[in-house]
Amino acid sequence: MNTYFYLAFLPLHLMGGIALFNSPNPWLVFLFWILLSGYGVGVTLHRLLSHKAFETHPVIKNGLSLLSCFCVQGSPLFWVTVHRGYHHRYSDTTKDIHSPIHGKLRAYFLWTIKTNVDELNYKYAPELLRSAFQLALSRYYFYIIWAGWILVYFLSPVTFFSLVIAQLITMHMEFCVNLFCHTSIIPGGYRNFDTDDNSRNYWLFGVLGWGIGFHNNHHARPKEVSFAYKKYEFDPAVLLVETVKRR
Repeated sequence: MNTYFYLAFLPLHLMGGIALFNSPNPWLVFLFWILLSGYGVGVTLHRLLSHKAFETHPVIKNGLSLLSCFCVQGSPLFWVTVHRGYHHRYSDTTKDIHSPIHGKLRAYFLWTIKTNVDELNYKYAPELLRSAFQLALSRYYFYIIWAGWILVYFLSPVTFFSLVIAQLITMHMEFCVNLFCHTSIIPGGYRNFDTDDNSRNYWLFGVLGWGIGFHNNHHARPKEVSFAYKKYEFDPAVLLVETVKRR
């Protein structure tokens, strides 16, 4: 198992178990969920960095990249490399690191533990490799999230436990998409596009996952800001993009 398991995944889940007995503030959880799942993953890691669906000021981009570290899903360099270079390029083939073809548990979360970050080909994110800031986020990733946890805890334990719950929700939403939006093991999935992979849309994951649950749409049109295609589909991340994109 790699260091991610011991320094991020396991500590987060242990703290999450403790948080359930320490009365996290539901409104703070909601706020952190918007910041992490919405801005951190949906806007930054997915649309801005992985697919370059929009642009923003460099200072804002760096701030959002730093925020995305607290989603506890790896550094932006790692996330973009896996998503752009392995998941989209080789979707549902043996080279797709978190495809369910490797097994359901691997698709859900084991891929984060078993993937050797040193063996990934980071050439799939060349613009991030050229950024000193992104390289620093990658190099000091664990220091960043642990410093954040410690600082927030000493400022306010209630805020800390609310943050941890939001981080867990954000993480497991992505895990759900990896598994359920590439299989038909739960009912309700549908496909708007005849893509070469097993991607499916699920309305609930689409709304709660800031658009990513409209996964078949996204695989067919990865560079679009909105992952919604039909009139009955709603991608809330579009509203967040409008607050940060360059006019």
